[in-house]
Amino acid sequence: MINNAQYCLILSLVLIAAFVCAISGAKANCFPGDTLSIASEPDYPPYCIIDEKGHADGFSVELFKASADAVGFEVDVKIGIWKKIMNDLAEGRIDALPLVGRTPEREKLFDFTMPYLSLHGAVFVRKGTAGINSLEDLYGKEILVMKDDNAEEFVRREQLTDKITTTNTFEEAFRTLSSGEYDAVVTQRVMGLNLLEELDITNIEALNFQVPGFRQDFCFAVQKGDTLLLERLNEGLSVVIANDIYKELRSKWFGPDAGKQKSLKEVISIVLLILIPILIILILSWIISLRQQVKNRTKSLNKEVEERKKVIDALKISEETYRNLFQNAQVGLFRTRISDGQILESNEQLAKMFGYPGRKEIIADYKTSENYVDPGTREEMLQQIKTKGFVQNFEARFYRKDRSIFWASYSARINHEQGWIEGVVEDITDRKEAEIELRGLKVNLEKEVVARTIELNEKVQKLDKSQKAMLYMVEDLNRITAELKEERRKLQASNQELEAFTYSVSHDLRAPLRAINGFSKFLLDDYAERLDDEGKRFIDTIRRNASKMDQLISDLLNLSRVSRSEMRLSDVDMKSAAFEVFDDIAGVQEKKEFEFVVGDLPHAKCDPTLIRQVWGNLIDNALKYSAHAKIKKIEILARQKKEEITWCVKDRGAGFDSRYIDKLFGIFQRLHKEEEYPGTGVGLAIVQRIIHRHGGSVHASGEIGKGAEFCFTLPRSHND
Repeated sequence: MINNAQYCLILSLVLIAAFVCAISGAKANCFPGDTLSIASEPDYPPYCIIDEKGHADGFSVELFKASADAVGFEVDVKIGIWKKIMNDLAEGRIDALPLVGRTPEREKLFDFTMPYLSLHGAVFVRKGTAGINSLEDLYGKEILVMKDDNAEEFVRREQLTDKITTTNTFEEAFRTLSSGEYDAVVTQRVMGLNLLEELDITNIEALNFQVPGFRQDFCFAVQKGDTLLLERLNEGLSVVIANDIYKELRSKWFGPDAGKQKSLKEVISIVLLILIPILIILILSWIISLRQQVKNRTKSLNKEVEERKKVIDALKISEETYRNLFQNAQVGLFRTRISDGQILESNEQLAKMFGYPGRKEIIADYKTSENYVDPGTREEMLQQIKTKGFVQNFEARFYRKDRSIFWASYSARINHEQGWIEGVVEDITDRKEAEIELRGLKVNLEKEVVARTIELNEKVQKLDKSQKAMLYMVEDLNRITAELKEERRKLQASNQELEAFTYSVSHDLRAPLRAINGFSKFLLDDYAERLDDEGKRFIDTIRRNASKMDQLISDLLNLSRVSRSEMRLSDVDMKSAAFEVFDDIAGVQEKKEFEFVVGDLPHAKCDPTLIRQVWGNLIDNALKYSAHAKIKKIEILARQKKEEITWCVKDRGAGFDSRYIDKLFGIFQRLHKEEEYPGTGVGLAIVQRIIHRHGGSVHASGEIGKGAEFCFTLPRSHND
């Protein structure tokens, strides 16, 4: 609450505000008759409550109305939960809030009037709770706070615990704590006690220890930057406090204060607090005379600030452009300190060139230039830099981190003013190796020319003898060309016949099956009453076998397409592909029952459509053959070797007898009864054909009742 010294200070502020308004004509801007839209919480007694008629009431609501009325404002009060009304103020849907604790977090969102009361925090627990005697005892406890309340900000700022739960209102928080859930509620002591009394909750009490750092100054809050409204509310609040309305409202909601006779020290303090504002008023008359000068100077300064801002923006754009060019350059860029050769800055290309994962690693792994440059040429390079102040296109051998050698062109200059050397390193290994190879080729070529000249002379002599043989050879080539054309024609005809067969299978063979299935269904639907159970069983058997035949045709067509489709290789994220396939084919119940674990899978260079079909068949088999297993778990993993990468699908299902492993990937080969595990026996054959087309292989291992592991391997040559 407000003490005597604060009261006199506020009275002084009222006198100052009145004086400033009288001189500057501020009263003309009070906008009398305007209506302010504010919002109040429903359950923050005695500050913000709802009365019997459903209207907003409470000490803070009445104080705001009185302050607004003092400066000519009407007030329209809405009711809402704290988070909603706080967002409404921040986004400008309302003008002000009557009760907001001033915190560093909220000063970024709102502007605040002078405080009109101070509240202390408390920790509320269920009666009989043991082990909470200080703030330190709250660590590890489950704490309830209202969302976005200053209590939440305090708990998170002080890191009292890592188990924080938020509610929309403190009424909800107290009722939850009373029911036996969570350990404590942190909020303002006075509000908490009033709310417990209003809710008739008797099994919660406030702990007696102090809560340092949770003393809150409560103010009126306006939207950030609304200076005019803030001044008016400060003026109205000052008037309400000065004319004893504040005391009346405080007495109404908190009860009368116990009167105490003021000591001599308090009287002197009050006199001083009254005299000081009078002196301030005299000073203000001089300040106001300077007001116009400051205003003119401010305009000039604002113009200068705008010009400086444009310059700064241009510099930022220039710096960003330079930074992008530096980091994205296709040559190595660096900056080193002159004194010790320490690398101060590097781009990613330089780090890559010297065998480091990134620029941070090459900067952190400091070594002098003697560890990077071939000793035979280092002194010459340094001598040029010292003599000329720069070196340009100096070609030398450099060492990578793993001490392997590469050739580079080195250009640099000294910046004595900044104390660094900056430059460019370009990898010219390919060009240097080509030059060395060309020099060797030149020598070998000269020798070859001499030898070839002798050989050609001999061949010229034999050429006449060979002309007749050449004529015979041309005739043979013409004959072979004609034969190849004929074979190509036959191949095209064979492909056309295969396409016709595929069309026939897809349409002509499947149409009767669909008719059998459809008419069987009509027979069951329309003549079920005339059929006995055995007849119905026969029709069900017909439909099942027709569906099975249709699925078998689909699988055969799929197998045919796999063999004939054109492959389009691209980089495939195998981990994402496995997750997507599982998500597509697993049912809702299977996703709940199965543990699907995917390891760190490397990417693969393969046909995305075909490889998804491989994942689909293997994961579908794992789901199907693990349906009756106790442990329902599917693992996807990869094993990498020098020449190849292997991906595997492992389950804990039915498994198989390893003696019959050769039959697994054959067409129509099954190791389990169809009644137990349905299927056509074509899926693994499709997997094998797809992997063989990629140049890979497939294999499997398993044990009856202990699961199986199906793997496919792709050569690294695809991925490299």
